[in-house]
Amino acid sequence: MKVMFVGAHPDDAEIYAFGTLFAYAERGAEIVLVLATAGEGGLTARSKHQPLAKTRMEEAEKAAAMLLARIVALGMPDAGLPPLRLQLLHRLVELFAAEKPDVILTHSPNDYHPDHRVLSGAVGLAAAEHCPVFYVDNMKGRNFRPTHYVNIKGYQAQKMLALRQHQSQKPRRYVLAATALAEERGFEATGKQGALMEGLRFDATPAFKTAEQLFPRGTIPAPSVLYRRPDAVPDSAP
Repeated sequence: MKVMFVGAHPDDAEIYAFGTLFAYAERGAEIVLVLATAGEGGLTARSKHQPLAKTRMEEAEKAAAMLLARIVALGMPDAGLPPLRLQLLHRLVELFAAEKPDVILTHSPNDYHPDHRVLSGAVGLAAAEHCPVFYVDNMKGRNFRPTHYVNIKGYQAQKMLALRQHQSQKPRRYVLAATALAEERGFEATGKQGALMEGLRFDATPAFKTAEQLFPRGTIPAPSVLYRRPDAVPDSAP
């Protein structure tokens, strides 16, 4: 089984989906991490000795090694995907035809970041009738309604270590945000304190009406009524 994560920047996979990817890897899946950009628009304070793009790709390779994953870099400009939609789409069509993934994970169509939104749309078009797409969570879970929850409690420590490989981006803020989101998703799926989950969304298409067999072990469908903490902020997702 080949699982592909298509992200806009180095560390996107680590923030949103590394727990899920560890669960796939444990099953023996081949993991491919596609980076649309090298993240050269990120923080530069900790990359004074070389171009930030080089630093960030080195950090991504260290994290990918924890999954025994392969990185495919598309080399497109950070914060520059919106005007390059057609070029991006052609690159993805060619990549998916060559790699033939069994499932693709990518950003949510309504993510806060323009690069993420454009990439999400291009992935959906490029995958089309050939491969199901699972969308990963948004930052802080805003306006995202999972259809499935992946139990990542056994992989949380590894996920945080992978995220800390991105030292140039001062990862503590992302470690805290990703941990809080996993706790929130864990509670809303199970009603139990201490549960840690990553949310995924699968929207059926004419070609793929179901994809249950493609989720990793430890995945549960969203309950009909989500558990809510008393202090939870109301979800504005439709």
